[in-house]
This record gives sequence, structure tokens and C-alpha cells, in this order.
Amino acid sequence: MIKRVIEKWKQYKYRFVPWIALNLKDRSIRAVPSKSSDEIIPKIEALQFVETLFQAFDASEKCDNQKYNVKAHNGQDGSRLLYTDKKTISVRNLYVMSDVVGFTIGRKVSGLAHGGTGVFVTSGMVPVHTVVAMYPGTLYYNYEPILLQSINNPFIFRCLDGLLIDGNDKGISKYLYRSCSNRDRVGPYLMCDRSWLSTHPINPLAIGQYVNNQSKRHSANVAYQEIIVPKDFPFSLKKYIPNIYYSASIDNPDEIRLTRLVVLVSTRTIECGEELFSTYFTVVY
Repeated sequence: MIKRVIEKWKQYKYRFVPWIALNLKDRSIRAVPSKSSDEIIPKIEALQFVETLFQAFDASEKCDNQKYNVKAHNGQDGSRLLYTDKKTISVRNLYVMSDVVGFTIGRKVSGLAHGGTGVFVTSGMVPVHTVVAMYPGTLYYNYEPILLQSINNPFIFRCLDGLLIDGNDKGISKYLYRSCSNRDRVGPYLMCDRSWLSTHPINPLAIGQYVNNQSKRHSANVAYQEIIVPKDFPFSLKKYIPNIYYSASIDNPDEIRLTRLVVLVSTRTIECGEELFSTYFTVVY
């Protein structure tokens, strides 16, 4: 019993305000001016990266490309890693991602003590100032109900303007996201990606909620950046966007609501095998 309580505390303390206040001096702070766009790379550059990769996913899906059925990749130790999964779209899109951007990412046990699941560069190398991952989830305005979803939920991300993203892929959060995605679909076409709720996301970038916070031994190598999906974003590519609004509409139903994306951008070169680390503690002034 005592052991279980200790384990729960180790996971919860990072969200316990008095503990945060006492330990703030030991944490790196990402200072964000309230009027700043918080840009690490130009927004247009981040959006172009995302759109180019989505177009490659879509092109691969529309054609029977045997190139991605059986393919070998170089492992970190120089060995040849052969993948033969012909059915899983997520595996095929990892091949596409490797070809288009030169690297892939994936989830596995974190190198941090009590870190749970972490995100690693699984092949290739990530150049500095490159989009590495995306933070998926349901988008909530600050006046919308999120209390029940937030209980024992470490995946709530707060944007600069107070918009919240619930990136939990389990429990009530999972069912709410699925419900919202069905509500907003246009006929047979989904307006978002909901495969991130499973172990095989069709958009390999959509695992950013599992990126762990930096520590004294492991400094941050990625940082968050918010971007807006423009009105002219290709309709056929929206199925790869891992975000959807909780509310059905805004005050003016004729106005097109623009989707918010939060991407993680590399702050240095990240080698194959390295774990991604961000900075959770942000001061907005």
C-alpha cells in the first residue's frame, strides 16, 4: 500500500503547485512573453513541413506502392532492420517519413526513472530547428468543461492563450475525442486523425504528448510551438490532423474555425537513439 502511494506521488508531484514552487529553482524555465508568437522557426516553415509530409502519406495511400511493403533500414549499430508488415498503414507511413524527412520517431520505455513511456528518434538524424512531433488531442476553450477529463490526467497542455489540449489516449478523454471526430466528419471523410488513440497512429508525428520533461541529466532538445491551420489547407489532408475541437461550433456558424496545432521543434541536432525531452515549466509574462 505504502509503495503504491509513493509511486502515485512520484507521478503526481509534477502537477502539485506547492511542490512546483519549492522546486522551481531547480528547473529550467521557458520564458514566453504574452504578446510573443513563441516562434522557434517561422510558422510558414513549420506548416510547410507538416503539409509536405501529409501529402506524402496521402500519395502513398492512393497508389499501390510496393516500395513500402518490404524495406530495410540501417539500425543504430549498423545492422540491417527489415520490416515486412504489408497491412499496417502506420508502419508504411514510417517508411514514407524516413524517405521524406530523413528520420522517424517512436514510443518506448523512457530512460528517466519513473518516466514511463518516452519518445525516441528511431532512425536517421533530426536537424536543428525541425518539426519532430505533434501534440494530439481534443481542443478546449478555457470556459468549456474539462474537470472530469483532467482527473489523474498528465496529458493536459495549455496554449499561450489558455486553450487546452487533452492528449490522453485512454478513458473518458479517448471516448470524447472519438465522439467529436464522428460529429465533425463530412460524409465518409474524417476531419481529423483518431488513430493516435491506438498503438499504430497513421500520422507517426502524433505522439508528442509522451515526450518527457527534461531533467538535470537530460536537457531539453525540443520545444513547443503553436501554429494555425489556414482555411486553404487541403481538405484531403485533414484526416492526418490529430486535433479536434470539443465544441460543435462557435458564435458565428458561418465563420470557419481554424484548427490549432502544437508541434515540437528540435533545438539542436538529435541523433538516432536519443530520447526527446521538452520543458514543461513555462512562464508567460
